Amino acid sequence: MKVICIFMLFFAFGSCQFGDFGKSLQDGIEGIGKKIQEGYDEVVNQLEKVPYVQDVKDFYDFAKQTGKNYATTAERSFREGIFNARKALVEAENQLHAGYELAVNAFADLTKEEFLSQLTGNHKSSAGDAKVKNRRLALKLNTTDKIPDSFDWREKGGVTPIKFQGKCGSCWAFAVTGALEGHMYRKSGKLNNLSEQNLVDCGEKEYGLDGCDGGYQEYGFEFISRQNGLAHGAKYPYVDKKNNCAYRKAFKAAELRGFSVIPPNDEETMKKVVATLGPLACSVNGLETLLLYKKGIYEDEECNKDEPNHSVLVVGYGSENGQDYWIVKNSWDKAWGEEGFFRLPRGKNFCKIASECSYPVL
Repeated sequence: MKVICIFMLFFAFGSCQFGDFGKSLQDGIEGIGKKIQEGYDEVVNQLEKVPYVQDVKDFYDFAKQTGKNYATTAERSFREGIFNARKALVEAENQLHAGYELAVNAFADLTKEEFLSQLTGNHKSSAGDAKVKNRRLALKLNTTDKIPDSFDWREKGGVTPIKFQGKCGSCWAFAVTGALEGHMYRKSGKLNNLSEQNLVDCGEKEYGLDGCDGGYQEYGFEFISRQNGLAHGAKYPYVDKKNNCAYRKAFKAAELRGFSVIPPNDEETMKKVVATLGPLACSVNGLETLLLYKKGIYEDEECNKDEPNHSVLVVGYGSENGQDYWIVKNSWDKAWGEEGFFRLPRGKNFCKIASECSYPVL
């Protein structure tokens, strides 16, 4: 892409010698911009999508449905062993739990380490905490608003389509953009697709942001304040890896004044914020059973035992058969879960969903 840009710049200034300087320069710059965007579009179009699989019978069927190829016989055997263990886990869990269902999906051949490094990424740090400690704004709610028994920002038009973080531990960036997208929609009525790549590339390590090696939603909101805005997703598209920061003011599509934090374990305040202000960027403890989640209200008690490792977006809440739940947007593509979403029990801080929630203040 650097070669393309240098060539186009040379062409633009060369043209200035033979015509109107201003027009030639403008045409040259527009050409550069077009080439850059075409390059980004080409990269984005090459990003892997998670394939849909259904009623997988065995590893041969799994490989066929996903289109996965393995470089060596040893690699194939290794992946088959993982797959068989995951298939057995699905069958055992589905016999134990009636309220939710697991299924073999395209992630069923990933090791636990690959799952955690590629599909999570919620990492807090002492350096990041120190930077945001005095930056949290006071939580302000309209106490006169009547809070409905159920609410869903998807039905209001305030949630962008499901995205996929790929093989990059950038879940924190997707939680941040999702929250800002929703709060901007509530304020303006316009839904913008914001740039996770801007956060991945430009977030500084000394502020707790480390690209594909993790970050945290509060640190992401603070970064947007320091950058004085965040790029539009079409201007700065996601490429599933960390690159050099390429943000420009012309890319800006959103800004915020700061962020507020929900008191830990306060699910009533979570409910009020979601219903009156917008979605929440929260943390959960993601297990391998969540990786294989298909539908229902996910209730694997094991997820309550450890600290959060994954950032998600709470977009609504409701009840089903007497069970209150949260509606959660994930970043594992639309082929996963309930078309990219999952539900968690509400009122129990299940999977630590109420431990670390924050939202942008516009």
